[in-house]
Formats: sequence, structure tokens, C-alpha cells
Amino acid sequence: MHTPVLLQPALDALNIRKGGLYIDATFGQGGYSREILKRGGRVLAIDYDGSQARWLNKSDKMILVVDNFSRIESLAKSYGFFPADGVVADLGLSMDQLAGNGRGFSYKNDQDPLDMRINKSSEVSGCDIINSYSQEKLYEVFSKNSEEVNSRSVADAVVVSRRIKKIETVGDLKKIIDGVVGREDARTKARIFQALRIEVNQEFANLKLFLEGAVGVLKKEGRLVVVTFHSLEDRIVKSFARNRGFKETGKKNFGFQKRSRFERSAMLRVISKI
Repeated sequence: MHTPVLLQPALDALNIRKGGLYIDATFGQGGYSREILKRGGRVLAIDYDGSQARWLNKSDKMILVVDNFSRIESLAKSYGFFPADGVVADLGLSMDQLAGNGRGFSYKNDQDPLDMRINKSSEVSGCDIINSYSQEKLYEVFSKNSEEVNSRSVADAVVVSRRIKKIETVGDLKKIIDGVVGREDARTKARIFQALRIEVNQEFANLKLFLEGAVGVLKKEGRLVVVTFHSLEDRIVKSFARNRGFKETGKKNFGFQKRSRFERSAMLRVISKI
């Protein structure tokens, strides 16, 4: 079972008290929820991916809801977690999701379909987007969601390639990217796949709704703790705190040289409700 990379700093920042009400907005494999329970808190856990429920250890002090964290305020009120003492959200995918669940989240699994839906009930998949968006719209998705310098060329190549054969698998999209770059380039592939996943799941729009809702459910002096894994997510959180005038501190993860590049990029931000 995977331990979140900034688990202890995030839990310390929550300042958990016995009997307090806490919302784990991205349950994943349950790392945060289990530790909050150990420290005496009650937990409302939210995860948009229903398959993550198998990681749940049943407790009468915890509720797990399969829903989008953008609806946190409504969910908190419905389940009696309003107002809450703290909210935590870890925006990284779980290791189980990345390792090979057949949805194409990772560019390393060539045979996976280009699905990329975190929740299977969502109507639009990565395959739908890559085969139907215009060249200009694909360019916008790749550039805005990843800031990849090859976004224009990749979008052009996708449109040319799909005229010959529908792009259906991770391997299909990888071949197009490799053809554009002219070599194996893990960073470009990671950025393009990230950009597509963000578009499929409307991650930036939902993050903004979540931040508004999370602050809305907090008690005075309650804390919102957010762990991000790339600069675009972190920029949204930082801008939200600054524009709303909340007290905010940032900690970067400097101490994990032996971890993956993805984990080394983790940033923890704490927003206190004044």
C-alpha cells in the first residue's frame, strides 16, 4: 500500500484534534484517512474513482463517498461534516491508478486504451478527445494543460495520423509523440498525457470549485492542506489564496532525491481560514 509522499507534513499542518471533523477530499488508497483516524479525528472521505473504495478499512468514525471533490460543500452538509476542522487534498493519482488499471493514465502501458476517465460514468474519454477535437483545440489543450513546447507539432501530427487510423491506445499516441520529437522523450510524453487527462476530467475547473467549497466548509481558523504535483496546479492554489486574502504558507519537498521525479515535484500549501 502506497504512502503519500508528504503524508506527515500534511497531517501536522492539519493540526488534528480528537473528535474533530476532517475531510479527505482525495481518498486514493486511504493514507490520509487512516492517519486522521489514528489521531482521533472523524473523516468524510471523497474519491471520484469508485474503484478506490477497496482500500477502505471500515470504521464507524469514517464515511466514504464516491463523488467529485468539487461538490465538497454540498457533501459536507449532507453528511454532517459542516463546519469542518480541516480539509486535505492530495492531487496526485494513486500508484494503483498509474500502475496499470487499463485506463491509460500512464504512457508506459502501450496496450491500455486511451480512456483516462477517473470516473467511468463520465461521457467523454481521452480517445474521444484525441479523435474529434480540431487541431487548434488540441493545441490549446496540450499547451494550456502542460505548457509543452511541442504542443503545436503534436496537435498537427495527431490530426494527420487519425485520418489514416483511429488513435485508440497509449501506444498509438506515444508513436505520434516520438515521431514529432524524433527520439524517446519521457518528459514530452508525460506532459502530453497529463494534458489530455486534465481535459478529460476537467481537473483545473474542478480544482477551482473545490477550493471555493473547501474554504466554505471550514470553521474559523480551520485549515485547508493541498498537495500539488505540477506548477499549473500549484499556481491555481497559490492564486486562490492570494486573491481571497487567506493566510497561506508553502513548503516544497526538498528531501526526496531517491523518489520519482513526479514525487520530487510535490508542493504542500496550507491555507488557514481567518
